[in-house]
Amino acid sequence: MLGNEKYQGKGYGTEAVNLILDYGFSLLNLRSISLSVFEYNEIGYNLYKKVGFREVGRLRKKIEIMGEIYDEIIMDILKEEFQSVYIK
Repeated sequence: MLGNEKYQGKGYGTEAVNLILDYGFSLLNLRSISLSVFEYNEIGYNLYKKVGFREVGRLRKKIEIMGEIYDEIIMDILKEEFQSVYIK
């Protein structure tokens, strides 16, 4: 999580996710990587979509925060959908 606003929007999150994906697919030889993100986290959701994750399901009405109810979104990416940037 990049909590300090002066570091947000600079591509650090995208680079970190790409590094993790590259490690998982290139070195650990994983075939698929999945994650979950809560519906209220639009920035996170859009970042995951940007790097190639696809929504594969939802756990409806999973969490309530200050009277608002949100879904948990399940996303994944397959090895063949990811373009390695760092590890060849």
